[in-house]
Amino acid sequence: MKIAIVSPYDISKTGGVTNHVVNLANELTSQGNIVSIIAPSSDKSFNLNHINFLNAGKPTLVNFGSTKASISVKFTSIIKVRNFFVKNSFDLVHIHEPLVPFVSLFSLIFSKSPVVVTFHATFNSNWKFKFWGFLFRDWVLGSISKICVSKTAGSTLKNYGYDFDYELIPNGIDLERFKFKKSQANQERKILFVGRNEDRKGIRILLEAFVIVSAKYSNVELNLVGEGVPSLSTNYTNIPNCKFYDHMEGQELVDMYHSSQIFCSPATENESFGIVLLEAMASGLAVVASDIDGYRGIVNNYDNGILFKNRDIKSLADVLCELIENRDMINKLSLNGKHFSKEYSWKEVSRNIIFNYEKSMKID
Repeated sequence: MKIAIVSPYDISKTGGVTNHVVNLANELTSQGNIVSIIAPSSDKSFNLNHINFLNAGKPTLVNFGSTKASISVKFTSIIKVRNFFVKNSFDLVHIHEPLVPFVSLFSLIFSKSPVVVTFHATFNSNWKFKFWGFLFRDWVLGSISKICVSKTAGSTLKNYGYDFDYELIPNGIDLERFKFKKSQANQERKILFVGRNEDRKGIRILLEAFVIVSAKYSNVELNLVGEGVPSLSTNYTNIPNCKFYDHMEGQELVDMYHSSQIFCSPATENESFGIVLLEAMASGLAVVASDIDGYRGIVNNYDNGILFKNRDIKSLADVLCELIENRDMINKLSLNGKHFSKEYSWKEVSRNIIFNYEKSMKID
């Protein structure tokens, strides 16, 4: 098949949707399909082997409620998208976050090929989202298949004013990339956080919990990695063994996972899936996460991870101390997490997506 995959987000930066798009494109290409990606990119030299890439424009960091996203909001992007669809025809166009301006939204409008849409995000109810959903309802309903990456993302469709059936196909991970290849038995206790510096990511909750932890265990280290994270260091200079790192890509990020034992994501809201949890599990880390809806769909408590009470500093500190004192529990969560993550390999996920393509095109 000749397939176009569309993402509204900066394709050159690591993120849940961008990783999904790139990995899906690679899997589809490896199976003999001809794939194009349409997305904005801050890196003009960005390219993928054997995949046609249209840089739809330089992205801008835009606020979306409690989060931020690098998307293209320039009218030149609309022209680029329109011209691309005029000049190229596809058997199928797969649009991720179809209602996000401008690249995904106008791909939805301009595509003359059968369209599959995937919804990733979770967000709070707002009349503006419902009005936006109403404006473009006909285009969304006209797609041959609707996919959500989690039940949480599916339940969020009502915030657009939508009530339709959808296919549940989760995000995937590159198991080989995160596979740990040496023993972790003698490592120091290191806790890792990966994510942007946003209030909803709960970084300050983790930092306050770590104050309690470090007072009991002087040899435990906390590493925080993500866009905007270093700016926090000036307010937390008094916390020992706490290091702040900016956004990481590629092997540098993988090495940070592999040098840690415990992964913590204290996000407070609007996480539909939690790809970082699966990356941590695949890397062999013991996962600790807040008990929000999106994470409860991934973490089986005290099996492949531990859930703590959302926004509760003491609850998080207690769980971290419990793990620090119990190497057997760390080993159990690590082993079960690695086993669980295999269910989300890209080979499995892409197989489900291709089956969805074929089924939907036959129905159409």
